[in-house]
Amino acid sequence: MVLINFGAIMTKQEDVYVVSTLRSWFLLFVVAGLGGCAARPGVETLVARQSPIGSYQTVTVVTATDRQRDITGVGYTAKRSVTLQFERFTVATPEKANVQSKDNRELKPILPKKYVVTRREPVTTEDMNAKKNALIYVHGYNYTFQESLFQLSSVVADGRLTEVPILFSWPSEGTVTGYIADKEAAVFARDDLVQLLETLKELKPKGNVTLFGHSMGAWIVVEALRQLKLSNRDDVLRHVDQVVLAAPDIDVDLFKRQINTIGRLNKPILVLSATDDRALTISSRIGGARARMGMVNQNDPAVQELITDDAIKIVDLSALPAPDRTNHNRFIRLVNVLSNTERRNRFLLALR
Repeated sequence: MVLINFGAIMTKQEDVYVVSTLRSWFLLFVVAGLGGCAARPGVETLVARQSPIGSYQTVTVVTATDRQRDITGVGYTAKRSVTLQFERFTVATPEKANVQSKDNRELKPILPKKYVVTRREPVTTEDMNAKKNALIYVHGYNYTFQESLFQLSSVVADGRLTEVPILFSWPSEGTVTGYIADKEAAVFARDDLVQLLETLKELKPKGNVTLFGHSMGAWIVVEALRQLKLSNRDDVLRHVDQVVLAAPDIDVDLFKRQINTIGRLNKPILVLSATDDRALTISSRIGGARARMGMVNQNDPAVQELITDDAIKIVDLSALPAPDRTNHNRFIRLVNVLSNTERRNRFLLALR
């Protein structure tokens, strides 16, 4: 039969496959758009401005990116750079206001939408040696540079994190339709993350590094660790104190092979999962109905060996409220849990 708009003659089996694939892509676009109706921050938000009036807290984030700058020199594009570029941003982050829910059972945060860059300056890797410990955050698919900067700024502020926050912003297309291009960009970026980890090992030999990857960024994290192992850089691997993978968009079988190559780290890798993650459900369909690590639970037989060997610990976040309808960003809620000493102690106790 002739498939309209494709101009190709296909068998019935091929037709079913194409229609199924197109349906999966369509659902992915819908799910990706469920995160909210607010306009995405433009490049102009990276221009340093006067500190805003109101209830804000200020955080400083170091950025390491292999994106190319745009023609204005203000922002970063999805074009790929062969060298890492570093900057330091000071961001005024809105305080969250809480209101009582209609059923009076919980306080729900109202999220102010405006983030203001109050200062930005070039920074060398040597300048990052001010503190011992660092947190490297690797964002996921469909993020622009400024979106990932503001997301990390919010996480640092809400969690009252004490580590030096470093954003590793890889050249994601920042578009819903860019999933395949982002997969390739992730492969491109893994060498640069390896370089960043090696640099921090040299600059902070006594400090610790927490490596945090979200969604497709989790794949970059695991691949970087695998590459370090294959390059006999166990000294750099030992420098990584904790690895956290939030909603990792990684095929389960691939993940098991990656971990078998990497071996056990200082601590088990924390995998933050949710069985109702809608974004990963669509990713699984596009990937041939293969299970994603971000949707498994600790009783899943596919990962029991890794759990038994203390290579990973799975933390099911399904019971936490999700910040949007994709159920893909629950780690943001976990930050609020970890920012409170009593709640953090209960959480860590539950992981033992």
